[in-house]
Amino acid sequence: MIELRYATVSYTENGCVSWFKDGKFWGAHPHDTHHYAVIAHRCGYGDDLLAYCREHEVCHHLITEWLYDGPSPVIWGLAHGEEMPAYHAALEEMGAQTLQRFIRANERPIIGGVNWDGLKTYALSKLEEA
Repeated sequence: MIELRYATVSYTENGCVSWFKDGKFWGAHPHDTHHYAVIAHRCGYGDDLLAYCREHEVCHHLITEWLYDGPSPVIWGLAHGEEMPAYHAALEEMGAQTLQRFIRANERPIIGGVNWDGLKTYALSKLEEA
């Protein structure tokens, strides 16, 4: 179980579940699509779609905690039945995948103003909790 500031993520046999402090939750599982496999490869997971899925959910939480000191709007919205505009979700998705690429493919982001090394260290320590 991974304890974060605004949620807890537990791994399941087929994916993971994000639990919020108010008891709401959202489950994730790998998608059986070519596009999903390509993204997992690009992010450094090879053919391990389950690992990509699990860590992707954790990275949603980590990127928003680190940058905005708040819960993941995407996962919060899914857990609470609140759909957010696609262009807002896209930004968070890009952030989660950017963090994953840095963690697993060692592709360092060149986006300034973010302590990426600190975030990577923190993320790896959190991922070890699983």
